[in-house]
Amino acid sequence: MSNLDNLYPTEICFQKKIFASSYSVIFLVTVRGQTCVMKVHHGRGPRQYYEPENCELDIHVLETTAYTQLKDRGLCDRGIVPNFLGSMRKFDPSACLPHLKMFLDDEYPPSAIFLEYITGLEMITLENYTQQRMDNLISGIQQIHKALVRHRDPKPRNMMVVTGTAERVVWMDFDRAETYDEHQITSEQEQLLRNEEQIVVDIGDCLACDHAKGKLDEAYVFYCN
Repeated sequence: MSNLDNLYPTEICFQKKIFASSYSVIFLVTVRGQTCVMKVHHGRGPRQYYEPENCELDIHVLETTAYTQLKDRGLCDRGIVPNFLGSMRKFDPSACLPHLKMFLDDEYPPSAIFLEYITGLEMITLENYTQQRMDNLISGIQQIHKALVRHRDPKPRNMMVVTGTAERVVWMDFDRAETYDEHQITSEQEQLLRNEEQIVVDIGDCLACDHAKGKLDEAYVFYCN
């Protein structure tokens, strides 16, 4: 798939809306002859006086930065995360009506990222759980951490299996992610990466127990929010 650089909103052909939240809306689109996912983030204004100055708060910047580093480190090529195709910063949603009408009343313009469209994605559940898939999800988060990206939302809703394949899994949704610099990473940040890996291991242990029992029990809390 080719990168979508210097894209104009008028080049986007919307096929359908996949998902919507208060933070973003996800569409299946066709751009320059290729089908892909377009995730549109609601715009954000200047930092307020009461907000912390030592961290990024714009979810578009967070997600774009994370995917850029993951791609540079080869994780897109290895299929651990979707291929990152490009972004479109602070564009006029009126060029994409009626599909982006929900952004017209926003105070600040939206931004968007474009990702590989992977068919057959399903959140990991007891029904599609296998030990191999869970092992691959743990390996995936380890590789993400080696790329110095902390996901910050390691929940089953972002841990996908690819139906029709025996083993492939994909990590999704990096709009809360923190991206670190290998030359400036602190011991505290390294501990945060270890803690997040342990969360994923714990999810796997709970799912394994629940799968053996045939009902969601110990892993239930991870699916609640």
